[in-house]
Amino acid sequence: MFKIYLCGMIQGGKTLKKCVDWRRKIRNSFLQNPKWQGEIEFLDPLNGKDLASITKDGLKSSCDPHAIVHRDYRAVISSDLVVAYMDTFQESRGLTGTIAELAWAWEHHIPIIMIAKENKYTQHPFLSYFASWVFKDIDTMLEQKAIQYFYQGQTTAIY
Repeated sequence: MFKIYLCGMIQGGKTLKKCVDWRRKIRNSFLQNPKWQGEIEFLDPLNGKDLASITKDGLKSSCDPHAIVHRDYRAVISSDLVVAYMDTFQESRGLTGTIAELAWAWEHHIPIIMIAKENKYTQHPFLSYFASWVFKDIDTMLEQKAIQYFYQGQTTAIY
């Protein structure tokens, strides 16, 4: 099973739907196709959380902060690929958790696909160095089959 960790902004209130929707879009593009069922598993930091308990600033929920960090760390380091969506949805809070997850992935030699429009991410020396591949939007990443590229390079060779 090829595991993909989906990291990015988590914030409650009006922004929560956007935080869920991009993850759902990527998952659905694969899981609705029978070819990928049983081949790819998506690890999502929102999975299993009481979404209604996430505060509007995204800093608290019904989950203990230590449990969140430890669970997400284990999910990142057990993944085969990380897809990072670097959109704050015009919220003032930064992507602190996402950047920590990217550092964990880098430390464990896990490839990273970064989706970002803003130069502060695409041109930042650390983030641009961490990223294996950078896209401006999800649709382009899906059209260019970036996930399939990493999947094929890490599974049985088929010609």
